[in-house]
Amino acid sequence: MNVAAAGPAREMHELPAHSSQPLREDQCWALLGNRPIGRLAVIGADGGPDIFPVNTLVHDGKIYFRSGGGAKMREVAADDRVAFEMDGAEPPWRWSVVIRGTARRLDRDDEIEASGVLGLATLSPSPKNDFCVVTPVQVSGRRFRTDFPEPAERSEVYGRGSDL
Repeated sequence: MNVAAAGPAREMHELPAHSSQPLREDQCWALLGNRPIGRLAVIGADGGPDIFPVNTLVHDGKIYFRSGGGAKMREVAADDRVAFEMDGAEPPWRWSVVIRGTARRLDRDDEIEASGVLGLATLSPSPKNDFCVVTPVQVSGRRFRTDFPEPAERSEVYGRGSDL
């Protein structure tokens, strides 16, 4: 998906280089539906954050993923509060979408089948027989212009001696 398509074309061209802009919720969902891998942040057993890459499916305003048993599933069972992040690039833009919500293991066959998660491919060779859903509480996103000046022009933008 072209990120420019997620908002009015005129708006995109008027945003100056080196700036960022919040995304509307519908833009966030459009971007999420196009990418197969995101990151799930959970509260670990020690109370600190843990982050796991997950193959995802967006369906009916929710995020679905498959998982094998292990720390991720134990941590979701112990505390269902999660965050999910996905990012991407469509020059001259980079974007990031963050969802805060709750996660739970799907236990009913009809719910698993209706979600479409059974058809979700995984990159890991290990069995993925647990199916989970993230239900959003908050959806936010930002896009950033990345058409930075060439190195020779940077000193004019950042000042002499800048190595950015």
